[in-house]
Amino acid sequence: MSGARAEVADYLQRRFGRRFCVLTNRGTTALTAALRALDRPTGAAALFPAVLCSIPVFAARFAGWTPVFADVNLTDANFDPTDVARVLRECNGRVGAVVPVHMFGRMDDVERLEKMAAAAGAAVIEDLALSLGAERDGRPAGSVGTMACLSFVRKMIPLEMGGAVMTDDPELARRARDFIESLPPLRPGEGAETAAALRAFHALTGFVAAGDWRRRELLDGFEGEFRRLFLARTADADWDARTVVAEIEKLDDVLRARRARAEVYETALHHPGAVPLDRGGSALFAYPVRLKGWTAEDLLDFAAEQGYTFRRIAYPDIHPVFGPRRPMPNAATIEREIVGLPLDDDRPVSEFWGYAADFDKMLGAYESVAPHRTPPDTRGRLEMRMGGLS
Repeated sequence: MSGARAEVADYLQRRFGRRFCVLTNRGTTALTAALRALDRPTGAAALFPAVLCSIPVFAARFAGWTPVFADVNLTDANFDPTDVARVLRECNGRVGAVVPVHMFGRMDDVERLEKMAAAAGAAVIEDLALSLGAERDGRPAGSVGTMACLSFVRKMIPLEMGGAVMTDDPELARRARDFIESLPPLRPGEGAETAAALRAFHALTGFVAAGDWRRRELLDGFEGEFRRLFLARTADADWDARTVVAEIEKLDDVLRARRARAEVYETALHHPGAVPLDRGGSALFAYPVRLKGWTAEDLLDFAAEQGYTFRRIAYPDIHPVFGPRRPMPNAATIEREIVGLPLDDDRPVSEFWGYAADFDKMLGAYESVAPHRTPPDTRGRLEMRMGGLS
């Protein structure tokens, strides 16, 4: 590989301290390639947290893997280690990969997951779509797992194309590269078609995750459509190395601004009904607060009735979309009670004081009426904004 792709790959290897980097058109392709590179039998299980965007799960299906799910914890919405241990034990060697998604940009405890996965004969593949720049115990996201997958598409990096697989294993890098080179070339103008398919899918998954099982068969056609839209190889002409490197170089400044906005929320939000999740070392994709005992959808309905507009960056308990519903109490709580407040606006930090004050004021007003309100039917309404790999 030479030219623009080599320039970007070399830069990413240096930044993340990995030996090998294979570029892709998007994060979905990166995760598909990473799973294919592990060379496990068809039907091997990939373990995901129950709360996430659905697109990484499709990547597992594209690779011939079976998605399985573990519950999350209520501290930072990442994997619940106790439930991970349960799933690994019950699958009895069938899990070949554990995929932490670093929810809301808060890095999961990858070192602990690696020990658990290794004992079960599995690898860890980090999904960095929400967490570029995150650290935990001095180690950056993307530097710990057997492989790490990046996405540059409208998340921490505001580009319209690009992703990568990173690893220190030359054989895994070779297999990932061979798979990517076997794909059809990137089609010009695919963005609008992809966006339309995602909107339709997200509307349906909201209904299915809420229990409208009659609609499950409507989802079957999306796998083939997404495979056609997502999986492609890139050429040098598709990459502007200067732009990609420049956007990643901006990341430190972007994260400083997001941390400053998060500190505004921490200072200005006083109402005890909204409890922030742990953001230590976070890349701060969003600022998640838990409304203990309240339903986020009803809170936002009430806010709209009062003339407020608050953006919710929300993630559902996705596991019923891809298999039988199992008890995932923490995932259900995260879906029901979490509001991820935005940090990525172009507005200056100073304007977030007013946004936070309005949210705090609205919480106080809602508290007095919440006991008398009828919980809303949220089927189909939970929009998964910019979550997971895409």
